[in-house]
Amino acid sequence: MSLSATKTPVFDHSWPAAPSESGKATTAALKPFDLVGSDEKRVWESLRARYDRFRSPFFSVAFSEAVHAVRQDVEVAVVYQNERPIAFLPLHRQGQSCFPVGRFFNDAHNIVCDPGLNIPWHWLLRQIGCNAYHFHALVGQPLDEMPPHCCHRKVRSFRCEIGDNPVQYLRDLGRAHKTIGRQGQKTRKMAREVGTVQFEFDCRDVERLRQAIRWKRNQYQRTHILDLFSTPWTMELVERLFGNIDRDQTPRGILSTLNAGGRTVAAHFGMLDGDLLHYWFPAYDPAFARYSPGTGLFVSILEAAEAQGLRCIDMGYGEQPYKRKQTDETDEVGQGCISPSFTYRLLRCGQAHLIDGVKTLPLKSSLKRVGRSIWPNAGRSKLT
Repeated sequence: MSLSATKTPVFDHSWPAAPSESGKATTAALKPFDLVGSDEKRVWESLRARYDRFRSPFFSVAFSEAVHAVRQDVEVAVVYQNERPIAFLPLHRQGQSCFPVGRFFNDAHNIVCDPGLNIPWHWLLRQIGCNAYHFHALVGQPLDEMPPHCCHRKVRSFRCEIGDNPVQYLRDLGRAHKTIGRQGQKTRKMAREVGTVQFEFDCRDVERLRQAIRWKRNQYQRTHILDLFSTPWTMELVERLFGNIDRDQTPRGILSTLNAGGRTVAAHFGMLDGDLLHYWFPAYDPAFARYSPGTGLFVSILEAAEAQGLRCIDMGYGEQPYKRKQTDETDEVGQGCISPSFTYRLLRCGQAHLIDGVKTLPLKSSLKRVGRSIWPNAGRSKLT
């Protein structure tokens, strides 16, 4: 995961002018989410529906709306051509820096526009009065085509492209991954030793949702990584998405559960959008770890794919072991920042290299535990 920064002057004032086509004037404005008009939102959603790169629910108007409801600080950079909206970038601002809507809850971001339309990032930043855009899951844009005022690295993302034959897909996945292939034995053993196993694809019990989040938070604590629910707005967002029960309105939060002997042993909360499920927060009861209930739940979701109309399960970016063991497709997303300041980019690169260096140390687990005990709030800025 090498991270590179192109050297430019400390602050380069020679950024290019607006993108243009013959006879068309291009402008951009930063608007509070509440002031984005209904016609503009329709254009936003029509662009998203037209291009597969914006398939993820994180690109939807509804996701930005939900984040704004719990944070009240979402703004949208809107690009206009002859006063007609042609591109959208929802974001948060902190000083002169801006970040993807939803911060580190967001697993996919980029400018929503016609992919053939070249909107220079540096021009857009200047138009909205920002000096840096920080991204951690930039999709649909080759990093070698990023502007020179950028530092970045590639990170793998994972998904299951189920297609039209979920039964065959699951069979093939089981042959490729022993974790999947052997899960049936473990689930049957759990049924014998614990009790009848039941799966619910769309559980509407909010208490089970809260239990799943408690399991997830305990997992964060055990593994000494940032607790994504350490700030109140993140739990509020999850419950708001979960509260959308209108099947015709997407994306909507969905809780799937696996029960054994009348007790929930694994749960997953994600977002369902058309035929795509974003696999977001899987969790399980550690007391049943020997049965791999999390994998059992995942297999149950695949088995229900045809009935639920699922064609893809997107697990997002990150090298978590369960993703490598449960998926068949990989892609790459970008992490880094865009800024005209070489000094600023160099600092960001240095921070990233330091973190990557620590991850390669033999005692990294011990270092993480010590670091988290000394700085329990380390990384919280990713959520503010």
